[in-house]
Amino acid sequence: MADVDADGTVLYNTGLGHGDAMHLSDLDPSRPGLEVFAVHESMTASGNRGATFRDADTGEVLWSMPASTDIGRGAAGDIDPTQPGAESWAVTTTGEWDSREGELRAADGTLVGPSIPPANFMVWWDGDPLREIFDHEFDEEVYPRGGSPYVAKWDWETGQQERVLEPEDVYSNNGTKGNPTLQADLYGDWREELVLPTTDDEALRIFTTTAETELRLPTLMHDPVYRLGVAWQNVAYNQPPHTSYFLGDGMERPARPAIRYVGR
Repeated sequence: MADVDADGTVLYNTGLGHGDAMHLSDLDPSRPGLEVFAVHESMTASGNRGATFRDADTGEVLWSMPASTDIGRGAAGDIDPTQPGAESWAVTTTGEWDSREGELRAADGTLVGPSIPPANFMVWWDGDPLREIFDHEFDEEVYPRGGSPYVAKWDWETGQQERVLEPEDVYSNNGTKGNPTLQADLYGDWREELVLPTTDDEALRIFTTTAETELRLPTLMHDPVYRLGVAWQNVAYNQPPHTSYFLGDGMERPARPAIRYVGR
């Protein structure tokens, strides 16, 4: 995994090998700059580290999760208000995409527990700044293309999820990965919309939250890191978009976005 500058110069190479999931944001607001959480495929290259939490600027590994097999899923986002910053989790027990056992760690690396949410997509859906889980029910015989999608709230006290949305007559994309066609803050109140195809492939449906919120933020699409995350959802291994600032419980109000029209 390499970090490349705007002119193509390689800033650093982690030497940790390829991985199927990577998340970049201000995951630990107690530290300066951004952090990266990524899972790893080659235990030889990674030194039996199934996932690493790194300084995005230097590549320094701040903490890691041990593993002995290809770790195919991992995610990072604020789902537990009792832990500062964002939590990170990966399927380090078996490496299987549908595992609910692994490691859930706080931003400083503290082990929260072995019960993890689905290590798939996340979405800002309800009225609080915590992130919800986007996943699906997958059955290869019933859903050769994807699965039956849902949005769930993670219960940090019980280590279980509670579904809050189960849309009908639509399906998720990319087989077991269970991605939306697109996920983005399309309507501008900082919560995200989910775009999903109908089961007859005749249309796309946009799902938006009906939850009220007291949190007021600039539209997420004004944030360059988030906007880039939306753009590459359709050109690479799909991951949920993240903001360049910490968006979660106890967050500070982000700076006003400095964006101007070209030529103005």
